[in-house]
Amino acid sequence: MATTSITDKLAKLEKKIAKREKAIADETKELDKDRAEYNKLYIMFLSDKYKLSGKELFSAIEREHEQLEKLRESEQSDDDADDTFSVTDDEEKQDDTAVKHSSFPRNNMSEGALNE
Repeated sequence: MATTSITDKLAKLEKKIAKREKAIADETKELDKDRAEYNKLYIMFLSDKYKLSGKELFSAIEREHEQLEKLRESEQSDDDADDTFSVTDDEEKQDDTAVKHSSFPRNNMSEGALNE
């Protein structure tokens, strides 16, 4: 009798897990579509704002991306030497520094979007 209830519970949980995994996969697919649309619109925004197009736009974006990466790398190496900051402090400091040194506004554009 006890094994039947355990088997039933397992079957119910398997169905519940499968249903949730499908929902997550669907949401992930939708999120990816939204991110792709965001990235395209953001590139259009930058193009319009800075009056750049084609290779000039992508070169400017790549330069800014490289500068942000260098800033992040240098801050990470500085942070390794100084353990007094929390993770939250590091992220806030990184965001402030990136905004101060960047002529482009920050975004969550992936590198893949630059190649589209």
